[in-house]
Amino acid sequence: MDCSVAIQFLPMDAQTDEEVCRVVDAVIAYIDSTGVDYFVGPFETAIEADYDTCMEIVKNCQLVGAKAGCKKMATYVKIDYRPDGDVMTTEHKVGKYHPTDSEFSQKAEEVA
Repeated sequence: MDCSVAIQFLPMDAQTDEEVCRVVDAVIAYIDSTGVDYFVGPFETAIEADYDTCMEIVKNCQLVGAKAGCKKMATYVKIDYRPDGDVMTTEHKVGKYHPTDSEFSQKAEEVA
């Protein structure tokens, strides 16, 4: 895996917190549907895959938000890309902080 991307999708025209969550949930559901490894945090969602897949997902997040009714959105993206090798995984970065998370539990047991 040569790419890791943090995506923060912000519906700028949402009138309520519930509306923000509804649109963001639609974007996260789309990310889930792609089959890539991802991690949802309180401010952004991190995805891991090859570069082209990550860039396609970033592009489609705006389209999914628009389809969910968002007419104005801002998307902030951080990209970690190594064309000749692997990037550090989300599990490697934060797994030790989530020992009870089933996503990381196997690694946590190996460390213990």
